[in-house]
Amino acid sequence: MPNGKMSCFADTNLIVYATDPAETEKRPLIADFLAEIVRNHTLVLSPQSLNECYRVVTEKRDLMPRSEAQRFVRAWQKYSTAPYDFDVTQQAWEIQDRHGYGWWDSMLLASALLAKCELFLSEDMRHEQKIGSMTILNPFKLGPAFALSR
Repeated sequence: MPNGKMSCFADTNLIVYATDPAETEKRPLIADFLAEIVRNHTLVLSPQSLNECYRVVTEKRDLMPRSEAQRFVRAWQKYSTAPYDFDVTQQAWEIQDRHGYGWWDSMLLASALLAKCELFLSEDMRHEQKIGSMTILNPFKLGPAFALSR
C-alpha cells in the first residue's frame, strides 16, 4: 500500500475470538491485534466473514442473542470492503484447485486477493503460505516484534 501499511484480511474466527469469553488466552491477544489493524485503517472483511460471524455467535457458540449479534456484526460492517461476487467464485475455484483449501476458505481467500490484501490472518490455514501476492499468517505464531507496517 502506498502509505506503508499492509492491508489485512481477518478470518472469521478471529472476529469471534475477540468477543468469546471462553477464549481466555486467544481473546486478549486477538482483541489487541485487531485494534491495531483498525487503528492502522488496514482491516478488510467480506460479507461472507460477517455472515459466518453472525451464525457462529448466535448458533454455533450461542454467545449472544440475535439482536446483540446484529449490533456486533454491524460494528464491523465498515470494514467489509472486499468483493463478494462471481469474480470471487471464479478466483475461489482456482485457489481450491491449486492449494486444496475447502470451499468456504477458498472464497474468503479469493475475496481477500481481489481486495488486494497483502496479509490474510488465520489460525486455520498454512502459516506463511503465499497465495498470489498475499501471505497467510497465523497471529498466534507471530512474535512480539511483528509489525503491521513496513
